[in-house]
Amino acid sequence: MANTKSAKSLPRSFVSVQSIRSEKALPGKSLVSGRDDRHNFEKMLTMACERFQCTFTVNVVRETKQDYLKIFKQAILKSKRVSLLPAVNVEINAKQSPSTASSSSETSLTDRVPTIEVTTMCDNYNTLTEILLTKLKEVPRTLMKILSLIAPYYPNLARITISKCAINMYTIYELSKIIETSTITEICLDGSPVAGADYTLILDTTKISYISLCRCNIQDDACKLLAAKLHYKGFAQNLLLLNLSSNRITDEGAKHIGIALRSNRRLRYLNLTDNHITDCGAGQILDALIEFPLTCEEITSSRRGLLEYLKLRNDLYEKYLHQLHNTSFDDFSMVSRKSASPRRKKTSLTNLRNKAAKGRKGAKTADDYIKTKTEMLTAEVLGPFEDPFQHNSIKRIEGQVYSIGNMSLAYLNLAYNNLTYMSVKKLENVIKYQSNYKTKSGLINVVIEGNNLPISCPEFTTLDKILAMKSVKK
Repeated sequence: MANTKSAKSLPRSFVSVQSIRSEKALPGKSLVSGRDDRHNFEKMLTMACERFQCTFTVNVVRETKQDYLKIFKQAILKSKRVSLLPAVNVEINAKQSPSTASSSSETSLTDRVPTIEVTTMCDNYNTLTEILLTKLKEVPRTLMKILSLIAPYYPNLARITISKCAINMYTIYELSKIIETSTITEICLDGSPVAGADYTLILDTTKISYISLCRCNIQDDACKLLAAKLHYKGFAQNLLLLNLSSNRITDEGAKHIGIALRSNRRLRYLNLTDNHITDCGAGQILDALIEFPLTCEEITSSRRGLLEYLKLRNDLYEKYLHQLHNTSFDDFSMVSRKSASPRRKKTSLTNLRNKAAKGRKGAKTADDYIKTKTEMLTAEVLGPFEDPFQHNSIKRIEGQVYSIGNMSLAYLNLAYNNLTYMSVKKLENVIKYQSNYKTKSGLINVVIEGNNLPISCPEFTTLDKILAMKSVKK
């Protein structure tokens, strides 16, 4: 009774966190047991809501993502009399029966308490891969904290979606905490605008490879902040896909994206559909995809990075060389003791000379081995020097240093903006230029429909032909 009274006197949050941590610390018990993540997640979410004494109930809806390859193979095995597309009569998201995670069984109480629906996506092995929150008038901060406690226990959880929800900066902050402690690499916030449209907090990590911010009321100021994260050595330098469609980005925001593309060599997919970009903004993006002169700041930054890399490599080389010298000396001494003959043989001047020659040869071989192994260790730990403006990516023309351009971006969507025929001509020049580099891929898919463009022109034919050839080579 005494323990119960003391627990009641403590704040709710303290009791909740303390109880959850105490259960995690129990020996022989695991919060995630077995291979069925669907039921484990439901149980953990139920337990956490009870511990935190949440003012809402959670309705967990389970969905299963079918294997696309398996569905396609099943379609091939169908009768030839039926066409392939109608033959695939399998829903991609097979909904399971929902289960209510509520601590109370009384119907009257459930009617008064708001219910939040949480959708979990699992693969064919019942492994949790995605969490979805959709069409919520409010995303409780307590729910986000609970998810941050649960997410680390699911190593295959790769994506979280908060779509068409009313969120604020507290939600973004808690989401950033979830990303730090979990294996999530994909974020979808479509239709969930934030006051000020500041989403940079969730990009303060190098883990994110996919982010979709469609219909998030992003304007030029917010676009500038996002573009700053895309620069080389920025937090979002490993981002592969960026979706900024259906926002309010103008030429000013497109300019900052173009500046970021000068040094970014990771981004593969850029979607700017349904914005307010004209030929000027599109031109600044396309200028980063062809040859452009480097600024003094870019040249200085590249040289500074090379010097720092060489200094670090020399330090690591000396460190490993010293360690291997000490280790090899002991090894060689043990080998020499083992190889020493117990019998005493007759020595002569010729034998002594032969032994001395063998000793010099062995010492030279040992030194070569140590140096080779040191170089291998250094290269494995440090890796090769990477810079967007390294020697194989630049060229000098009349004393001016030029970059060959961004050859990493493969997909660009500028549909439903305010582009004209000028952008088509610019795009044709970019595609022709990139096709001259056989070892580089460059753009392989460009979407410009829905703009003020002619119905047909020779440039369209040229673009289709070159892009088709590049797609086949890819």
